[in-house]
Amino acid sequence: MKLNIDSLYGKEIKSIDFDLSEDVSSIEFSGVEYNLISPIHLAGEVSKAGRNCLLEAEVEFAFKTSCGRCLADIEVPVKYNIDAYLMKEDYDESEFEDIDVFKIDSSDVDLMSIINSTLSFNMPQRLLCSEYCKGICSGCGVDLNTENCKCEDSIDVDDVDPRFAKLKELLK
Repeated sequence: MKLNIDSLYGKEIKSIDFDLSEDVSSIEFSGVEYNLISPIHLAGEVSKAGRNCLLEAEVEFAFKTSCGRCLADIEVPVKYNIDAYLMKEDYDESEFEDIDVFKIDSSDVDLMSIINSTLSFNMPQRLLCSEYCKGICSGCGVDLNTENCKCEDSIDVDDVDPRFAKLKELLK
């Protein structure tokens, strides 16, 4: 997904609006590959900002994964904004502490690399089917959202992890 911003360096055009989509099968985040169920959609504007350009855009896509507690299949929508400077020349990083800056080598801006760079700060932290998900019983493996635990009655109170034995003594 590339955007040519060459026309911004002339005097007549001050901004370029864009609305792009790219059908990508998967995306990698934190070493895990996620299967996308929708195209990556990017809409926004690139405008002149002195000798550089300002990118303001909204990214939207959805992917399929498993719930982090109960392992049920879930669809996770992702939607976030990108506000970043596009610089053709070297810059002082201390001037841009509150906004992302991407150095570009040509007039064709690789928007997918910008999306990949901003993804880590915008992905959901916990991938759950519901914030109330009860997860899976560690004893019998039952999905506690759909069934009651089968080992509930068979848990022996005396079966305590040796690391917590001192805590058990406090309860006596």
